[in-house]
Amino acid sequence: MKNEILKLRAEGLSYNQISEKLNCSKSVISYHCGKGQKEKTRKREQNRRRECVIIQRVDRFQYDRKIKDKTEDFQRIRIKGTKLGKRTLRFSWKDVIAKFGWKTKCYLTGRLIDLNEPKTYQFDHITPYSKGGEWTLDNLGIVCKEANLVKSDMSVEQLLNLCKEILEYNGYKVTKE
Repeated sequence: MKNEILKLRAEGLSYNQISEKLNCSKSVISYHCGKGQKEKTRKREQNRRRECVIIQRVDRFQYDRKIKDKTEDFQRIRIKGTKLGKRTLRFSWKDVIAKFGWKTKCYLTGRLIDLNEPKTYQFDHITPYSKGGEWTLDNLGIVCKEANLVKSDMSVEQLLNLCKEILEYNGYKVTKE
């Protein structure tokens, strides 16, 4: 295609004429005929790739159970007679990122958590809703999935006491450092 474009251009045909004859866009013709167009295109693509990291992160929120959904689900208020309840959003996913960053630690185990990998973590009420905890950013804990399943609706203190009982029952000595 390049050679055909350059040949027609050498014959004096305009971009419009070449476009009609070869059934291609004028930008393709410009790319091959214009001075510095290849370099401009390369630079433009490099800039897009740099921006792409941010775009990908934002786009990731549009897939199933991403941080945006988790943030909204955490704040869902149950109303009698409704299956899912309505949402009253007090903070956004951007607030979560501002507080915790993209890489954080599970507040129970200390495991590293990457918020770009939503299947590896859950949002937890530090003080369980069933025990008076609220849907606030201050009561939000990011926790690995396994620890949240164990914690259920216990307070952190209740969870630690249960873990202590389990360890002592199995012959371990537990002391607080």
